[in-house]
Amino acid sequence: MHEHSRAFRLPPGAPAFLRLHRPDDLGALTPFFDSAGFSWSVVLAAASVAVLSFLGFDGISTLAEENREDARRLGRSMVAALGLAAVLFVAQTWVAALLTPGRDVLIAKDDPAGSAFYTTAEFAGGHWLSVLTAVATAVAWGFANSLVAQAATSRLLFAMGRDRQLPSFLAKVNPRHKVPVNATLVVAALSLIIGVYMSTRPTGIGELSSLVNFGAMAAFLLLHVSVVVHYVIRRRSRNWLAHLVVPVAGIVVLVAVVLNQSVYAQWAGAIWLAVGLLVLGISYAFGRRPALPSEV
Repeated sequence: MHEHSRAFRLPPGAPAFLRLHRPDDLGALTPFFDSAGFSWSVVLAAASVAVLSFLGFDGISTLAEENREDARRLGRSMVAALGLAAVLFVAQTWVAALLTPGRDVLIAKDDPAGSAFYTTAEFAGGHWLSVLTAVATAVAWGFANSLVAQAATSRLLFAMGRDRQLPSFLAKVNPRHKVPVNATLVVAALSLIIGVYMSTRPTGIGELSSLVNFGAMAAFLLLHVSVVVHYVIRRRSRNWLAHLVVPVAGIVVLVAVVLNQSVYAQWAGAIWLAVGLLVLGISYAFGRRPALPSEV
């Protein structure tokens, strides 16, 4: 692959998007659909990994109590963030698929090191582009994504502490900055400890991402079920498309994705879900039901 990349590498500084032709005459639409190599199991397995890149839009909902504008803007913001992320990810993946050298070899041998995108960047524009892509990814994950995750998770722990589902010290709000200080510090400490520990394991990062993906899929699955229960069963809604057809379709897709995740993620996620249900059952048994606001 290295010799192949040297033969087709652009001069340093040349923009990568000018290299949209491939030596093996790969069609421009082939990355979207290739009948020769298409497989639903591969698509669903890839979706169970790729979902990690799309997480974050849901974190906007955790800032609802800090929103001073129309509440409907939260929903619009989540849809806009998800749509923008989808467009950007599809575009960069499409360009990378067109430029990837040795595509058949990569598909056959997989990419256990997770470096295929950086190899493609080096093939397209030289070593400097590979380094730039790696640095940009590290900055995005290390700063932007971690800040969003920390803000969202701390607000969730704050709400659960306030609703007596977790220890009440998590509900403490800093009087000056008006943020859940204890919950933020707890999230930061746990993230640091777990992140450092998993980085010492040979497959730790992959296992951690699989576990996070399983948790997200399980949460979204329960959310879809909640929509059906709340609107169709409780409120007797007759908006079948929005409140029944779409959620059920989402449930089917999510179940298929979860079943195609790694066995480790399924077992670890199932145990974590069982622990959560046990804690919820104990809370209900001792009368610590969530203090939900009255429905309007």
